[in-house]
Amino acid sequence: MKDSLLDKMTRDFEVSVKQMRQIKAAMGKEMDAGLCGGKSSLAMLQAYCDAASGKEKGFYPALDLGGTNFRVMMVKIFGGGRKPKVVAEAKYKLTREQISGAGDVLFGAIAGYLKKFMKENKFTAEYGMGYTFSFPVKLLGIDEGILMRWTKDFSATGVVGKKVVELQRQAMAALGLNNVNVVALANDTVGTLQTQAVVDPNCVMGVILGTGFNICVRVASRRIRKGVGKYHGKCMIINMEAGNFNKALPLTAYDRQLDKESGNRGGQLAEKMISGKYLPQLVRLIVVDLVKKEKLFAGRVPEIFRHKDTFQAFYMDVLESGSEKEVGKLAKQIFGRVLTVEERLVLVLVCHAIARRSARIAAALISGALTRVEKRSKNKVAVAIDGSLFEKYPGYHRMLEEAISEIEGVKGKGISLKLTKDGSGIGAAVIAAVVSKAD
Repeated sequence: MKDSLLDKMTRDFEVSVKQMRQIKAAMGKEMDAGLCGGKSSLAMLQAYCDAASGKEKGFYPALDLGGTNFRVMMVKIFGGGRKPKVVAEAKYKLTREQISGAGDVLFGAIAGYLKKFMKENKFTAEYGMGYTFSFPVKLLGIDEGILMRWTKDFSATGVVGKKVVELQRQAMAALGLNNVNVVALANDTVGTLQTQAVVDPNCVMGVILGTGFNICVRVASRRIRKGVGKYHGKCMIINMEAGNFNKALPLTAYDRQLDKESGNRGGQLAEKMISGKYLPQLVRLIVVDLVKKEKLFAGRVPEIFRHKDTFQAFYMDVLESGSEKEVGKLAKQIFGRVLTVEERLVLVLVCHAIARRSARIAAALISGALTRVEKRSKNKVAVAIDGSLFEKYPGYHRMLEEAISEIEGVKGKGISLKLTKDGSGIGAAVIAAVVSKAD
């Protein structure tokens, strides 16, 4: 097989140091515009809390509503650099009737499970709770937000356009659950930052690098020209909604095709080039092109590549770094036969090129965001990162670190990337602790 198209693809997916620095500079400008309320691809949403100082202590419950399955946990925060500990946790499942009926039924069910959890574990003191409500919400303050729309098959009536914490508090009061108060409406990216910051106060950034992509940063309140409401702290965490960044990105024909086929054309361009949701779709588009133009797979498109969303990120992991036995097993599962040496080599090159580009663009955006953060130490900064791409994709962590080093030079040595788990659970509890301490 000729390798000209493959060579062109790998060249197109290369991101030079110059390009990364251009993306970094554009990121800073977009952040400034967003913080001023001007035209920007970055929403720069106020989180109405500062990063944890590491001095927070106590017991804080967290409620993580990410879908029909949700969690309630009690977290003990020790202070002094010790990792928080989940002392009790329970998982519950909402019914179809509860998520699609009247809003008071939904919030009543959640309140009922919360009351059950508190009673079964004999938590009788008064607690401030963090509430991760993973739906599009316009925050009005640290403890209130308006639901903009339902997602994830939820359709409870009488909730869109309403204050969700107020509805939850009413449901809790109706059941006599008076020793728990929702003090913080949490976000998983902000929670990731807080989970690391309570252990390491040098953490001033949280990043999600998994199915989706996002960044939050700690900035000086004086930078937030569009207002901070009643917030009086010197610094605030900003949820950037960084997946929507769209400046200076080295788009290829495949990126444009993916965007055209997506349900949100023109939106989330950075996420489409970085996240685990979209990388397999890029592999699919390239392989189909190679099949048609260079007779890969004997000129016939395998069934796994015929439809969008059938080729998964996990397959990329195995194809690029799995053992011969693992690759053989996967190949029989998704292709119906063992791959030839040439076929596997091509798939490895395609997967690696796409994953490496993802890491380099992510590195440029992280470096750009760091130019606007308010640090607690002159020479050290910790970046909390959660997500399957960063944690599990072969070599991704290393490629991200190498790219940051290329962009930053000597300064890059002071930047540490920390795998940080469970921002939606432990992070929500930490946010509650930060807010309670501030009060």
